[in-house]
Amino acid sequence: MANVRLGILGVGGFGRFCLEQYRRMLGVRVTAIAGTRPEKYAALARQYDIPYAFTDWRTLVTHPEVDIVHLATPPDLRAAPALAAIAAGKHVWCEKPLALTLADADAMLAAADQRGVRVGINFVMRYSQHYDLLRTLVREALFGAPQRLLFENHAADLPPDHWFWDPARSGAIPVEHGVHFFDIFASILGAGRLRWADRTCRPNGVEDKWQIVLQYGAQVLGSFYHAFDLPAPLESTRATLHCTRGVICLDGWIPERLELNGLVNTEALARLAALLPDAGITTQALGGGPWRANGEPVAATTLARAQLFTAEKTLAYGQAVRAALADFIAWTEHPTHHPRVTGADGRAALAMAVQARALARANAAAP
Repeated sequence: MANVRLGILGVGGFGRFCLEQYRRMLGVRVTAIAGTRPEKYAALARQYDIPYAFTDWRTLVTHPEVDIVHLATPPDLRAAPALAAIAAGKHVWCEKPLALTLADADAMLAAADQRGVRVGINFVMRYSQHYDLLRTLVREALFGAPQRLLFENHAADLPPDHWFWDPARSGAIPVEHGVHFFDIFASILGAGRLRWADRTCRPNGVEDKWQIVLQYGAQVLGSFYHAFDLPAPLESTRATLHCTRGVICLDGWIPERLELNGLVNTEALARLAALLPDAGITTQALGGGPWRANGEPVAATTLARAQLFTAEKTLAYGQAVRAALADFIAWTEHPTHHPRVTGADGRAALAMAVQARALARANAAAP
């Protein structure tokens, strides 16, 4: 990796977390930050030895000592800086969602293609060890074909004046938050199609609970529940994938634990042992049978169970952030490099979120 100069627009909570991660990467230097609070950004520049701190984003996105612009602002403040950065010949590394509207996303991607620069999106789930393992289990059908996906995200409530609650700024929960998971499961199960969506509101009109159902292929129904309504100590995220011969569960926003439980034959058990050398697989010989699943007989000799733990959440999150940026940088430096995720993936997830949001609101308005 060559020396890459990064400019970050928006160094709030997550932007600052990214800043700290980037400082740990060889060949990457944050050379500029920009935000609307001069004293805060001047202090951050001194603390992190950053040469430039600006209050006008236009200065950052056109600065000669910036190669990549990282947009870590609220979603409504990304399209204009992105287009200006692209016009200035900068690569754009964008937080999710890529944009608030498909028109803005299309304009960004078209401008980047014309200018010969890259637009990427920080879908950190694509760089999670546990989601990588889930993808492998599905691709190799070690527990048979997927049948049912259940995803539940019970997130912490936010202050009533937080920008997140304003759909004009965030796009609402499916756009600001749901795109992460529409994307990761599309990468595992293939492109989904919307079947149903609805949401509930608080007395003040805030949309805080969303339920969305997608279908993958001919048989897999995926249910996504997103709510921001709990005290922070109670928040949880859990994904459960039922297959014809087993169940795989992932716990955590950045998954910290993967649990599997399924029926396998000798060959599948050997492959599991190779994939999970440190998981401590337990087995039980099966008697009885035969069994059936999804209308077909099941041939298996063993019930296998395992749990796999990863690094502490913050460490795992940091590893994913660094891996995502490194992948994007490789794409900017080598045209033949194939990144795990691109701006086009961000556009696809946004399209699903926009469609689901519209359907949920229509259903809520129906008599």
